[in-house]
Amino acid sequence: MTWWRPLRSRSLRRRSRDRLAGFEVPKPFTIEALCAKVSAGRGRTLYLHPLPYTGAADLPCGMWVSTDKADHIFHARGASALHQQNIILHEIGHMLCDHSLADDENGLTALLGDLDPAMVRRVLLRTRYSTPEEQEAEMVAALIREQAGWTAGSGRPDGALGLLDDVFGLPS
Repeated sequence: MTWWRPLRSRSLRRRSRDRLAGFEVPKPFTIEALCAKVSAGRGRTLYLHPLPYTGAADLPCGMWVSTDKADHIFHARGASALHQQNIILHEIGHMLCDHSLADDENGLTALLGDLDPAMVRRVLLRTRYSTPEEQEAEMVAALIREQAGWTAGSGRPDGALGLLDDVFGLPS
């Protein structure tokens, strides 16, 4: 088992800003525009896909798969639009940080079905969010949101929170 210390917030923010040096968030900001920019910068197509399952607490809500020709980001099916955007930003954070995680071939086969494991160059599949790489990807995602001008209270919340907002007239 590998033991590590959580990155200090200031150090993590500085390191993540360094990762984003020279990377400009598209304006106006959309996930599609961001994906197009990342795709162009990496010189390879970036595809977004919903995961083939819903509601499994022990399975990841996001994943980045890199093949020889393209990048694929998978996000939780059935998640709110805001949650899907956050998952996608987090996975893009891993891409921009060039993180990688080796997975055994049997695990890939079970997860990816008929996709040839030899074709997959990199899979980032996580169920834990406390590693330095996860913290860094999350900070990069937060910095992208910050550059895009997203605020915590922007827009109507999805799902139950949106209904409560409608019923009680809470300010956005």
